Amino acid sequence: MARPSKSVRVKTGAIASDVEAVRQDVEDKLRGENVPPEPPADLTDGQREIFQFIVSGLVASDILGQLDVFVLESTAVAIDRLRYINGLIDADPGLVMHTGLQNARAKYQSDLWRGCNELCLSPQARAKIGSLAAQKQKKEKDPLLAVLSDDD
Repeated sequence: MARPSKSVRVKTGAIASDVEAVRQDVEDKLRGENVPPEPPADLTDGQREIFQFIVSGLVASDILGQLDVFVLESTAVAIDRLRYINGLIDADPGLVMHTGLQNARAKYQSDLWRGCNELCLSPQARAKIGSLAAQKQKKEKDPLLAVLSDDD
């Protein structure tokens, strides 16, 4: 099975400039309004705080849109519930051997990793975004590169 495509904003490797422009245009249209997503009303206060924390950390990356609210919501819920389960275990270390609790913990941990992957929250993803932003900035400032890319 092939790996899913990443956003053109965080893509590494060679990509034709015309393909990049088309992909970026389509991604921008699909992303929706360029405003930070708001947490759904049914989140708890703790989940809402986690949601806002993630959004505030990603707002500068310019990759979030209104449609990301669902990924943000499930990630916030997973983090909140992992914290709850870990608190239970901290209060009663014997629960470490409780199969049902550990299965629930594994499920929420999996949800968390999936959310991190989808939202580019890993250190590697942030490094990739930073590297691409630096390359883009250099290309925009270098008049020779700008002239060469205009010929493509």
